[in-house]
Amino acid sequence: MSETIAVLGAGNMGTAVAQVLASNGHTVRAWSIETDVLEEMRDRRANTKYLAGVKLHPGIQAVWDIEKAAASAAVVVTSVPSQIVADITRDLKGYLQPDQLVLNVAKGLESGTNRRLSEVIAGELGPRGATIGAMGGPAIAIEMARGQPTAVVVAFEDEAAAQRVQSLLQNDWVKAGMTTDLCGLELSSTLKNVYAIALGICDGMGLGANTKAFVGTLAIGEMGRICEALGGRAETVYGLAGLGDLLTTGYSHHSRNRTIGEMLGSGGDWRQFRDEKTVEGVIACGAIKELMTESGLDLPLLETIDGILCERAEAPVAMGEFFREFHFS
Repeated sequence: MSETIAVLGAGNMGTAVAQVLASNGHTVRAWSIETDVLEEMRDRRANTKYLAGVKLHPGIQAVWDIEKAAASAAVVVTSVPSQIVADITRDLKGYLQPDQLVLNVAKGLESGTNRRLSEVIAGELGPRGATIGAMGGPAIAIEMARGQPTAVVVAFEDEAAAQRVQSLLQNDWVKAGMTTDLCGLELSSTLKNVYAIALGICDGMGLGANTKAFVGTLAIGEMGRICEALGGRAETVYGLAGLGDLLTTGYSHHSRNRTIGEMLGSGGDWRQFRDEKTVEGVIACGAIKELMTESGLDLPLLETIDGILCERAEAPVAMGEFFREFHFS
């Protein structure tokens, strides 16, 4: 059955999700604060700023008014940087009804409060707000938009809601799993950005597959312990939302988190890159470190990444010290 779906945010992931949904026969209303992007989507069926080379499906409608986009949509997809999720949701408060679903595809924590983004959205919408979920997994936007086989995971605490959104996304090339562990999925999606920076540092230092496998395995272990400590399930980390997404983010040249890590490892101008682009792993690292301060968990890789980003040590020096001092218990 065809549904009307709003996609708020026409960056790379928002546009890719819109492309998938429109290809599945749904009517998609795409809204963005970037009017030039909307104009190109309407006039040229393209979004060269974020998804160059992709011809957009005619089922995607560019909409300039957020109320028009969201009102009466069966599902509202939010795909904006973590630091403005609260502002966008606040704009929606008067338009959304309890029977609507909100699917957040942004990854990260709210800066300053360290809240998961579903908590941010719920806080803004209030007790009568829509049912809120999230999407995670190893999905590079350009690959998904081009029809390359991709697997994602949809999480809602309400199983029926998760199944409904799962059915909207699935097609010949997108396979959607589902879970009721919303907390675990959001934490996995956040943590993989942080640890992908370490994998990028390995690239920048010229280290090989042995080292990246070592670091990646340690990263998954720390991610599982952090996830459990903060209320999620470790098993979620070991699936597509954690392990799968870490592999994609830590190895893909499309990944901003891996790229900034590579710059850190090679002595590149990572600060300029950080200032010009949203790099969620940089934002999330300090938040996770703060959340885990009282946990008593041994998280040496997280400590090392945080020290590098806080400029307490150069990346090659800090990683070298990490490797020298690490011992399996």
